Amino acid sequence: MKKTFTPKNIGIMALFVSIGIILQYVESRILISPVPGGKLGLSNIVTIINIFIFGGGNAVIISILRAFLGTFLTGGVTALPYSIVGALFATLTMCFVKKYLYPKVSMVGMSILGACAHNIAQLAVASIVFGSVYLFSYLPMLLVVALVSGTVTGVGAQIFGKRILSIGEKI
Repeated sequence: MKKTFTPKNIGIMALFVSIGIILQYVESRILISPVPGGKLGLSNIVTIINIFIFGGGNAVIISILRAFLGTFLTGGVTALPYSIVGALFATLTMCFVKKYLYPKVSMVGMSILGACAHNIAQLAVASIVFGSVYLFSYLPMLLVVALVSGTVTGVGAQIFGKRILSIGEKI
């Protein structure tokens, strides 16, 4: 698929933003993690697929739009800085991995690193908001969650990515 802003590609990008928002909303209604703040991050499946389809720049746009719009459905305005910064750092990390380390680092590995970056970025925002670096003592627990969630998300991206790419070739 071309990486230009044609009407067709903009429509496809809007569809991916919508799918990401739906996944974010559904996940917000399901308690999956016993760790406070821990989530699977299913909407990152959309981000990973878009890194491969549209490239990093468009994936960043899609990720930020999804985080911005999805936050109003799931967490309200106070969650906005956490969501946007986490999504941005996760997407940039995965773009870096895709550009410089893929295929030596698999899609699942890319997803795990993105999940770790997301958690670190959100803790950084929290430490600024609350004025305490002690919040980083929570990082080891969140990195365990990132390992699990990144694996699930990466496997999901592999499964759905292959199907979406095969459909995209027919469009």
